[in-house]
Amino acid sequence: MEFDNALDLFTRTLATERSRPDVHATMLSLAQPDVVTAVSTEIQQALVRGERVWMTADLHLSHTNVIGYCNRPFTDVSQMNEHLVSQARKVRDDEWLVIVGDLAMGDHQLAMEWVRRIPGRKVLVVGNHDLTMKGECRYLTEMSSGEQRPLFEALVPFLAWRDALEQNVFVSHYPATVEHSFGRLVNYHGHLHRDVLAPTETTHFVNVGWDVTQGIVCL
Repeated sequence: MEFDNALDLFTRTLATERSRPDVHATMLSLAQPDVVTAVSTEIQQALVRGERVWMTADLHLSHTNVIGYCNRPFTDVSQMNEHLVSQARKVRDDEWLVIVGDLAMGDHQLAMEWVRRIPGRKVLVVGNHDLTMKGECRYLTEMSSGEQRPLFEALVPFLAWRDALEQNVFVSHYPATVEHSFGRLVNYHGHLHRDVLAPTETTHFVNVGWDVTQGIVCL
């Protein structure tokens, strides 16, 4: 899937979501063609080589209320953080881990300490809760913190490639709003927590959110 087509699809998807001009403007500003294309290509090539690529979404680390909202089986946020991070530690240092938005809520600095315990080449596909109400990305400082290896390989609003079946693959926090002109599409997404979308004539939706998968997904 070419970058321009993916950007068009992402822009159409944003237009159907609740209007948050600052947030959506920041998401679009992160759509840097060279970064999105490079990361998408590396992940596509890893899959072709038979390597494991992992995905998850809507972890909501440090978010106390999500335990009740989504009926998560934890007594407190510390137990939840420990469990979610322990699941993600199955990722090897040389494997890709794509977090499809809404990494944390609440104490984001504390959440980052948990994220540092997760191995792998981490990419954050930015979700609405990864941005402040002013539309600022909470994790940009983690890309230039002076660490030898940044916490994230990239912060992007979407990823896109073609799979072994020549289907377009589109990764976005919000479920994609797809028109027939995009052809066959697999959309890995989050945002809906426990809700699962039925496939359409052209699109297969895969909710990789933790409240559906109860873990991390290996593609």
